[in-house]
Amino acid sequence: MEMEDTHMRDSSWKKVARSEDIREGKPFSADLNEKESVLLVRKGESLFAWSNACPHVGCPLSWGHIHGDEIVCGCHNARFDITTGKLLSAPAVDDLPAYEVREEEGEVFVGKQHPLSFSMPAGSDSRSVVILGSGAGGSAAAESLRREGFAGRIVMITPEEERPYDRTLLSKFFLAGDMGFDALAMRPAAFYEEMKIELMTGRRATEVKPAARSVVLDDGSEVSGDFLVLATGAAPRRLHVPGADQAGVFVLRSFKEGQQLREAVAGAGKAVVIGASFIGTETAAYMVSRGIDVTVVAPESVPFEQVLGPDVGKRFVRMHTDNGVTLRLGSQVSRITGNGTADGVELSDGTVLPADLVVVGIGVTPVVDYIESSGLARDGAVPVKRNLETSAPGVYAIGDIAKVHGEERVEHWVVAQRHGEEVARSILGTGGGLSYAPFFWTRQFETSFAYIGSAPDYDETRINGDVENGSFLIGYFREGFLAAVGTMGKGKSLIRYGLLLDKGEKISIQDFEKGL
Repeated sequence: MEMEDTHMRDSSWKKVARSEDIREGKPFSADLNEKESVLLVRKGESLFAWSNACPHVGCPLSWGHIHGDEIVCGCHNARFDITTGKLLSAPAVDDLPAYEVREEEGEVFVGKQHPLSFSMPAGSDSRSVVILGSGAGGSAAAESLRREGFAGRIVMITPEEERPYDRTLLSKFFLAGDMGFDALAMRPAAFYEEMKIELMTGRRATEVKPAARSVVLDDGSEVSGDFLVLATGAAPRRLHVPGADQAGVFVLRSFKEGQQLREAVAGAGKAVVIGASFIGTETAAYMVSRGIDVTVVAPESVPFEQVLGPDVGKRFVRMHTDNGVTLRLGSQVSRITGNGTADGVELSDGTVLPADLVVVGIGVTPVVDYIESSGLARDGAVPVKRNLETSAPGVYAIGDIAKVHGEERVEHWVVAQRHGEEVARSILGTGGGLSYAPFFWTRQFETSFAYIGSAPDYDETRINGDVENGSFLIGYFREGFLAAVGTMGKGKSLIRYGLLLDKGEKISIQDFEKGL
């Protein structure tokens, strides 16, 4: 009792729950004040207290799951170790902040938060790692090497002029506000100095020499290492019609392109988006919210029909038309009109759509031109083993350019991040192979659609819920068993299905229809 009285007198401790309220396998949250919430989790006889805000975008972790020794975010599927708070899987990039916690006479008290600690590993290591690319995969690889204790040299080479940043924010948030580069950046500039990650910006690769594990740059210089990680990502597909090279025609893949488009939008009244891709539809949603008259032109009759199915595609159609976007589906572009600066888009039926700007979002292609003579690429991608190593020892490929043995190539940010995390472990000899089902999401008109798994060749779908009102799960099946799940409004259930897919469990159509 004396101990409890001491805590009650110490303002840094707060009684937040009864011990019986916190059960193993169940997340429990408690508010410390109006802005701060703590997540309490039990493991055996031990109790742990972590920040309840996922470091990715702040979603409450109490909305998610406890899965074995993992805390799983219910919003975007980030994973953390239940006993250490250590980041296990993207899209978050930080560990969980810890709090002091004590149990006394059936009551739970939470104290001060411990500051996060991420520092350069001690010791020395003569080995070096060269990473070509600074996007999701390259950035995650560099950080994960340091997290896993690698003290050797890390060189990251990128054609962009900026340090690593979150490309997904360009169409989701950057265009819509006054967000500057620092808000997009993965880390402050000082981080790379502290972690001794050498950034070579504005440099493009022209050749790879697998046997030497080296890369030749556009100035003729050559950089080599004990390990070489190819993480060059993808580039926007270009529209091959007359007028597509004029001013006022934009793609959106880089910070520079985002800046240019945001500036153009400020003075525009009409815009045409060519392509009903995720980038295209997210950009259309942003522009119409700014009061611009937006038309989306695409050859398919329903957006995302092949990937997500007609029911989900029609839900996106309704979402866009209800918010004022004009859709010209089943249409082909014959040319972009203008005299040096785009002023319209002509369709194959002769219709001309006036436009102050044109955005092209017709997909991406892997950047592999620099490795064409290396023997590493095949059919526009780089085949890799489960540990992400190519056919050349010590040379790895990750992200959009990598085709993992036995799987489809996947072009999504979180997948590339997870590749980066795993390649670091593979280099250090601690990897276990990729273990998480692919995950992605899109956000349009304040509505999110998320997808977990991989089912490019699904042959059946089943829907649980109400697609019309945006609260549903859709299962994608291959030969009678679940291969992927998508959702609007049921993210927590989606993650639960993802956990089952991670383990390779067979979920039949009948099982899915019954629900979890």
